[in-house]
Amino acid sequence: MLLASVVGAAEGLAVGSGLAALVVVLAIGARLAAVTGTPHWARRYQWALALGGMAAAAALAFPVHVHGTLALAAFLGLGMGLFVGMLAAGLAESVAALPVLGRRLGLRAFLPRLVIALALGKLLGAVAALAVPGLWVRPPL
Repeated sequence: MLLASVVGAAEGLAVGSGLAALVVVLAIGARLAAVTGTPHWARRYQWALALGGMAAAAALAFPVHVHGTLALAAFLGLGMGLFVGMLAAGLAESVAALPVLGRRLGLRAFLPRLVIALALGKLLGAVAALAVPGLWVRPPL
């Protein structure tokens, strides 16, 4: 149980650090503000990304059962969908920054391999989640 806790904490730190680095380096909040035509809301987008990430992490770590109506569930689902959609829009607009980032960090020769490695990792993770029953199921508290 201790090993699982340490591994889980390490995974969380790695993923959280990666997402934070991606958001900061690619200036997702500012790019999202530019895409939506609301540059005066850039700071709010940055806070929404940070708070949304922390809320998602807290919801996964400490599951909370919210009892409410179908309207509440629809509202929460809409908010989650908007969050993911806006983040995806900002990331899609930022894809053009990957070659620039690769040149600045001296990774230009490795960039195609890096993108392929990321795609294969995502694919293998999705296949593992679907193929191995109970792989991502948390133990009961």
